[in-house]
Amino acid sequence: MQRMRQVQAAREKAFEPLAEILGQRAELQHQLAELDAPYGEAFAAAEAAGWTAVELQAIGAEQPVKPAKVRTRNRRTAPKGAPEDTAEESASAPPAGATTAP
Repeated sequence: MQRMRQVQAAREKAFEPLAEILGQRAELQHQLAELDAPYGEAFAAAEAAGWTAVELQAIGAEQPVKPAKVRTRNRRTAPKGAPEDTAEESASAPPAGATTAP
C-alpha cells in the first residue's frame, strides 16, 4: 500500500507543471478571445479607409475570425405524421367551442 502511495505521489508531482501551464494557457486563450471583436472592428475600419484584405494580410494582419453561425432548430407543433394545421384551414373553420347562429 505504501508503494502505491509513493507511485501516485510521484505521478501527481509530475503533473503539477502541466497543470500550471494549462491554467496559464486557458487564461491566454480567454484574453485572446476578448480581442476578437475589437480586432474585427479595427480590420473593418482599415478596409473602410482603403486597405484591401490582401494588403493587410501582406503586412501580417490576419483576416478576423467570424463567429460561428448559430443554427436554430425547427420545432414541430404537431406530432410526426399528424396533419399540420394550415392558415387556410384555420380561416375557414370556426374556433373550437364557438357556436354558429342558426
